[in-house]
Amino acid sequence: MRTGFPPTAALVGFLFHFIVARPAPARVEFTVTTHDLPADVEPLEPLIRSNLVAAASAWAEFVDAKPCRVEIGFRLDRDAPSGRGSGRSSVSARLGDEKDAGGRIVSEQGWASMMRTGVDPNGPGHGDIEVNFEPRYFKTIWWDPHPDRRTDRVPPDKLDSMSVLLHELGHALAFNGWIDPKTGRLPGDGFVSTYDRHVKFDGRDFFFVGPHATRLWGGPVPLARTRTNYHHVCETPTGRDALLKPDLMNGIVMEYGRRYDITLLDLAILRDCEVPLKPVVDTPAAGDDNPVRPAPRPKAR
Repeated sequence: MRTGFPPTAALVGFLFHFIVARPAPARVEFTVTTHDLPADVEPLEPLIRSNLVAAASAWAEFVDAKPCRVEIGFRLDRDAPSGRGSGRSSVSARLGDEKDAGGRIVSEQGWASMMRTGVDPNGPGHGDIEVNFEPRYFKTIWWDPHPDRRTDRVPPDKLDSMSVLLHELGHALAFNGWIDPKTGRLPGDGFVSTYDRHVKFDGRDFFFVGPHATRLWGGPVPLARTRTNYHHVCETPTGRDALLKPDLMNGIVMEYGRRYDITLLDLAILRDCEVPLKPVVDTPAAGDDNPVRPAPRPKAR
């Protein structure tokens, strides 16, 4: 096991701990712990919890998962960059005995490993996923009262909670790695993430070149560089690349009043990252070859 990210500072103070008994699709269960919520945010805790479970369940529905229980931690981080949220697996885990062409050990995100194997690489009683929001950014989010349905109107001056959480949990599942965004180089510790091994840097721009994603997109998928980082799709939303701007995992903008969904391209990238997915039967409307359209629900098994 390799810690995927720098250790976070120990959290102090009172913890609100909630166990969500409802199993998510694919026999994955989620436990949500909120850390040190300010008094003015405490009334929103039930909505934060239900939205987190719904968003995590939406990703898990696509995965051919082993039974497991995933512990999600949520907090407001005053030290986070202004206007930002983040999501990540607490650790990464070796993907069997796989190595890349350079001999580096291939590691997958801890959440993906749990669903693949049914074994917690972080050990029981430890958080598996961390979701953090900068406090001012948090105030721009509208919390969906019915996240399983996603039918309530999103206010035009707010971000949709499910869209934001789906995005951050996408990073916890696969859209993550350790390439230096300035140099395009991996650290010299002998590890590469399942995402990074399909990323190419041409000296200026990043591209995702996994076989499933490139086949669907029709070539290397442009990744973000200036506004965020290469863990997102789309650097410049012009020409055909403008199709990437509405993608859930885009690095351009998440618009107020709009819902975002897991797309066919997102699933293709997950498949390239060796996340074990259920079959998806896509029946597009005549003439619709947009790979960024929402993914249909997986085929029942």
